[in-house]
Amino acid sequence: MNRIGPSTYAEGAQLNPDAFCASVGGLLAAERSDEGWVRGARALCDMYAAVERQRFESILVTMAAGRSGSAIAEGARWLLPRWQAVS
Repeated sequence: MNRIGPSTYAEGAQLNPDAFCASVGGLLAAERSDEGWVRGARALCDMYAAVERQRFESILVTMAAGRSGSAIAEGARWLLPRWQAVS
């Protein structure tokens, strides 16, 4: 599992959630689609890409604190540091 991967987004540049989700889409596409964390990260982007920046981060923080083994929690744990790098 490649949880780090090459950066396809401009670190230091502030992206809105929609642009961020589009930019990490390539990283997620390179991973196995049956991996729970990949499905979780995609689901979070599908559900929350249209929210405002602060709300998106709040959602990721809350979801990342969730139960280990949960696809959504694992996806949030993957997305959160990447989001924080661009926010």
